[in-house]
Amino acid sequence: MRRISLWVALAAGVLLLLAGFHPALLPYFNDDARYSDAVVSHWPNALYLRQSVLEHGAFPLWRETIMAGQPFAANPLNKTAYPFQWLALLLPPAAHLNLLIVGHLLLAGIGMGAWARAVGLVGVAAIVSTVAYTLSPVLLAHVGAGHVDILYALAWWPWLMLAVRRVLGVGGRGPRLLLAVSTALLFLADVRVSLFAFLMAGGYAVYGLRRAAIGRQALSLGLAGGLFLWLTAALTVPLLAWSPYLSRAALTPADAGTLALQPGHLFGLLLFGVPPGVETVTYVGLPVLVLAVTGLWTFRYRWAGAAALLVILLYALGPNGPLWPLLTQLVPGLLWFRVPARAWLIVAVCAPLLAGYGWQRLIGLVEHLRNGETINGLRAGRLAAAAFAAGMVGFGLFALLVLEIPDVIGAGAVFVGGVLGTALLLGLTGRLAPQRLGWVLVTLVMIDLWWVGVHWVKWRGADEWLDPQRPLAEALIADGAARVYSPTYSLEQQAAEAYGLRLFGGIDPFQLSGVVEAVEQGSGVIAPGYSVILPAAVGARGDDLSAANQDAIPDTQVLAAWDVSHVAAAYPMTAPGLEYAATINGVYVYRNRDYTPVSRMAAVPAWPLDWPGLPDAATVERLNQLTLTAALVSGAAWLVVAAAVIQKFLSWRYTRLVKS
Repeated sequence: MRRISLWVALAAGVLLLLAGFHPALLPYFNDDARYSDAVVSHWPNALYLRQSVLEHGAFPLWRETIMAGQPFAANPLNKTAYPFQWLALLLPPAAHLNLLIVGHLLLAGIGMGAWARAVGLVGVAAIVSTVAYTLSPVLLAHVGAGHVDILYALAWWPWLMLAVRRVLGVGGRGPRLLLAVSTALLFLADVRVSLFAFLMAGGYAVYGLRRAAIGRQALSLGLAGGLFLWLTAALTVPLLAWSPYLSRAALTPADAGTLALQPGHLFGLLLFGVPPGVETVTYVGLPVLVLAVTGLWTFRYRWAGAAALLVILLYALGPNGPLWPLLTQLVPGLLWFRVPARAWLIVAVCAPLLAGYGWQRLIGLVEHLRNGETINGLRAGRLAAAAFAAGMVGFGLFALLVLEIPDVIGAGAVFVGGVLGTALLLGLTGRLAPQRLGWVLVTLVMIDLWWVGVHWVKWRGADEWLDPQRPLAEALIADGAARVYSPTYSLEQQAAEAYGLRLFGGIDPFQLSGVVEAVEQGSGVIAPGYSVILPAAVGARGDDLSAANQDAIPDTQVLAAWDVSHVAAAYPMTAPGLEYAATINGVYVYRNRDYTPVSRMAAVPAWPLDWPGLPDAATVERLNQLTLTAALVSGAAWLVVAAAVIQKFLSWRYTRLVKS
């Protein structure tokens, strides 16, 4: 494993260096991205957790700074149930997030390497799988977009598969513990990703069941499942308790299926910039794709694998295909998970492993060829390699000259595709030794994925995402702002958290239906469907929200009922009840003349009494106490797990010392 770890460190280290990594900066998806979830959501979450515990000495059950007040610990996005999130108590928020990003990149690669070795890949073949997953374009796209929760889940996915294999193989206490912990950590990292990981692990388990040992295997799976429930109670219990009040329960197929693959997105298998959206990235790496197809073709159950790939694709197409609409009718709960394109994550996990198989099979074939052995289908293989080289060069030139895509995409296709096809052709004609061909392929995998990562992941400092908000935040504080409404998201969440300002709305998929209705009434913005932004950005141009909701007329009396004292917008507003206060860096600030200061702003929740669709204060208190109890129960479980891991490590070290 030491060799695998070194390759993971090399792959991740070079990428981070080239992408401008720094502990005080945060990632964005390319140079043009306006927002990043790392900045908008995860940095404020870490800051609030840190302030709640270290400054106020309280467990963070409730937060008032966004969404007009909402549960904090019950929200899966805030990660209070994820053990590593508590490192925020030791480090500033940006350094904390970067530590977790780097740590989970390493964890992902080492986990893939361990799984690859467990299934029979050795030497360089395991390194291919390791590097291909550490630098996976799908993984890096989510890092760039600031979807660190998805990164965390993807990091634990190979460990889950390894644990399933070991539980069904050797069994024992260690594999059961690994299965329970990896499953729990993946679920706590991202509930949405866990759907696809658990389905894949379930299929893997069914494949690995043996009739002679089914009793032992079932017992091991059951014990691991029980520990999983204990470890995850801190999230599952409050989430289920709050679910009747969440707007997610009203999701329609049209709402849930908005981010789905389209048939044209499959061109993204060959060109890393097509399509540009993070959720619809299909690129796994051109050399990785070729090796993975080779590995699948040599797989004993290749037709079953091809059928599984077809099912994944049909689901990922969402409403653009026949499978997802049928499944959501049969299992309405699938609508909660939204984003059908995330089924492609299964491909992103499997492709690196299959690439290792493909590398091993290809190098073995070339060795047989060099030894003078007869190989069936050799002529077809040579023709395929030549056609691939010519086709990728031609396709890349066509993309450069005709298609409206960045030059780096077409140039990458020409270079990587041309060199890859030529290397394969030379290997299959015996002109390139197996060892040299193997390292050429490894080098191409790394160059291709580094090239993608450098163009997709960019780190930026607070001078870009926080400091420009300071004048507006300080002006609102000086004017005594109680709660702020912004139809153009002019006061961003990270600034609101940093300066202790309360927002009427915000960006978060965890939304209380009563608050959604209140924001719609107060803002005058009626969302055409589900939106993670409150109010919905009607009329926005991509990430540019400066013209959003310009035609909406806010109801200042409803705003006042929710303690909104100020409105900030990127354009002048003439709604009755608004009084112009100032213009700060192009943001127009208004006072709400209907607002009267009230004492309930210190209450939890600071809501109007008896607002429809919301629990009353007593119910909120009961739900908060239930959340705290569940957190204590799960905390005890994690202490037991930590003690077991320490005991196992000390036992291993003692055994090593005795043997030495």
